[in-house]
Amino acid sequence: MTVRILFPHHWQTQPWKNGGGITHELARADDAAGNRWRLSIAEVASDGPFSRFDNIDRVILMLTGKGFRLHGVGADPEVIGEPLRPFSFAGEANIHCTLVDGPVRDFNLMSRRADVAATLQVVALDSNRQSFRVEPQTFVFVASGRLFAELNGHGYVLDAEQTLMASDEHGDLQLSAVSADANALLVTIR
Repeated sequence: MTVRILFPHHWQTQPWKNGGGITHELARADDAAGNRWRLSIAEVASDGPFSRFDNIDRVILMLTGKGFRLHGVGADPEVIGEPLRPFSFAGEANIHCTLVDGPVRDFNLMSRRADVAATLQVVALDSNRQSFRVEPQTFVFVASGRLFAELNGHGYVLDAEQTLMASDEHGDLQLSAVSADANALLVTIR
């Protein structure tokens, strides 16, 4: 059982081979078959194709920027035009991204469809505590503001871009806002 706070300096950062952006990997799990799940933030600087990930379910949402269009997810492009609105799609889809008006920063959850159940929930916080059941892997990424998290009698104050990572913990996670603009992304993986 482990609780850890991840700061941006813990992220594994890699530029894209096509030069169109940067990926900051927050956390991941692999096994003999490959990637089981991954949490990351991408800084997208130009239009271009998405990498293909067979047998992977993906959830993406914009953190900052004016928006982007995902071509290849249906008959019409999916417009991601407002922050913190998750969109799910299959990793094997041939996706091409076009930026609306300049660079964007987005949050990504990827999970192997065959044996991983992963969820991403946007949580707008206020001073009232909200309770969430923890899963084998539970993450709270602070998208904006400052929040207070409590798990098994231990309290944590988290600022924007910090992540609480709880592995093999049990019980309920309590979240509340410390600042009026507190928004969190709650990711559970089992």
